[in-house]
Amino acid sequence: MANTLYVTDLDGTLLNEDQEISEETRVILSELIQQGMQVTFATARSMDSAARLVAGIAFRLPMIFFNGVFIYDPANRSLLQSNLLSAETSREMVSTFESSGLHPLVYTMDSEGRAHVYYKGIFNPSEERYITSRLETGDSRFRLVKHYEDALGESVITVIAVGTKQQLDPNHDILHRRDELICHYGPDIYAPGYHWLEIADSKANKREAVEFVKRSIRAERLVCFGDNLNDLPMFAAADEKYAVANAHERVKTAATGIILSNAEHGVARYLQSLSGKGSA
Repeated sequence: MANTLYVTDLDGTLLNEDQEISEETRVILSELIQQGMQVTFATARSMDSAARLVAGIAFRLPMIFFNGVFIYDPANRSLLQSNLLSAETSREMVSTFESSGLHPLVYTMDSEGRAHVYYKGIFNPSEERYITSRLETGDSRFRLVKHYEDALGESVITVIAVGTKQQLDPNHDILHRRDELICHYGPDIYAPGYHWLEIADSKANKREAVEFVKRSIRAERLVCFGDNLNDLPMFAAADEKYAVANAHERVKTAATGIILSNAEHGVARYLQSLSGKGSA
């Protein structure tokens, strides 16, 4: 469709159940982008983490990371936006979570632009899956610490608490009411029973991020694809929004339609159908 921007989530949407982009999806997207289709992604992942996963697909448009904390332009290899937490708010969030018996992950950028993730240990299966999988792939961002002082001396991207709904609900009930913050709160699709509560600057959300990209390329329409609760903000901005078959029920309810699951290459096959070379 002429002058339409297509934005897909990664985990649970474009990525399969092995947290990978299938070869079929990689081939289809590469061909469509080469033909001129305007496709990009909006992910909760960091730039380092996502870059490894999308290698081989020549995305040309601005990319959205950390749910909108960063918008990166691959053409000029530069950040278009950085929505960081203030030092005061970062310190308060760490204190709030620790007072609740939680051990947050603190994502930062140092003065030389290097990313770090500070953590005090592994305390539940969700953290075990996440941290171990990153370390096993050689992710050098992770720093095991006894306190967070070094982290709070750097630019803080986001502060995340991982736990059960019973552990996290009391903090979410209070923090989501604060205008200067945004809370990305939803289930860990890879560790059932656990949730992630991510605290970021209020501008760090997928709605504002996709609207920024749409304006920057002067697209007339916006079509989004997602599976989890953090995709609802960009759904609200979209002219059309599609949930993969494996999506959270609230995402399906908000969607224009339901497409094939992430395991069935749903996004790629849907986009291919628009080009006239496949069926949804």
